[in-house]
Amino acid sequence: MGDGLVALFIDCENLIISAQEQFNEPVQWQKILRFAERWGRVIIRRAYADWSVYNQHQKELIALGIELVHTNGRGKSTADIRIAIDAVSIVASKDLPLTHIVLCSGDGDFTELVHYLRRQGKFVIGLGVRASSASSLITSCDEFVYYDDLIKALPAQVEEKAVDRYIKALSSKVRMTASRYRPWIILDFYKLMRQNPGLSLNELREKLLEYYQKNRPEIPASTVSEVIHQLFHTYCFEFTPPWREKGPDLWDRPASLKEGIHSAAQLLKHCDLGLLQILSRNLGESIDPATAAELLYGRGDNAKLIEYVQSLINEINLPS
Repeated sequence: MGDGLVALFIDCENLIISAQEQFNEPVQWQKILRFAERWGRVIIRRAYADWSVYNQHQKELIALGIELVHTNGRGKSTADIRIAIDAVSIVASKDLPLTHIVLCSGDGDFTELVHYLRRQGKFVIGLGVRASSASSLITSCDEFVYYDDLIKALPAQVEEKAVDRYIKALSSKVRMTASRYRPWIILDFYKLMRQNPGLSLNELREKLLEYYQKNRPEIPASTVSEVIHQLFHTYCFEFTPPWREKGPDLWDRPASLKEGIHSAAQLLKHCDLGLLQILSRNLGESIDPATAAELLYGRGDNAKLIEYVQSLINEINLPS
């Protein structure tokens, strides 16, 4: 992996149609993400499409920690415009010290965007299907890689990272990205709940997203939302009225912490245990504590952290 800070923008319709026409197969999204990681840490991962049309791709992209950006209506110009607006605004704001932009599309309409990004000092890498990539885009990028060569260079039988298997095992129930920010997001969410009793999860989520956008813009909004989703699906909350009673959607009901959770550390542990229980049911094999540590805390190289996660695994495996 390189030492850059990378933004990945995926023009999904362009890739999906091109891959289907040329190879009669779905796009290999994981290989695209691994390709982007060659240049450094991918701190922005966004895929653009009308998701009412391409909804069958959502689960795999979410499992890879890629943020889905909905564009209203089909037609290449809709996604093109949104990608261009996002890329320009992120680079122009200078809030994130991006070094590399990976643009996944062969559409020649992105040529002027690439010129702009390079003028701003960014190293731009294009990725597109050989037969449908415009020459103007290819020559304007600092480097252009053909998707055809990428899938040949990284065969389908290459073993996926263990943490990615764990994420897939959770994906039917929980949205998850391996992130070092996760415990800090839970800490901030706990503080927010204590300061704002009686708010719904949707209201709390909006407040937390606003806080991170203002104070920690380098942390993706999708990661913040995912963490609240994890807390919800590990039964960390009680609702008014209770969830079994008729009323508004649970996310719109006043929420409080589950009885027995009196600190941020207890909230984090309760969520960790819930995720490990889901993983244990879905994985079909024993849980490796180092991989689980990477899943929960974004790192599997800390001995004390691995020891702690092993204690949680032991706890969920205790006989009832």
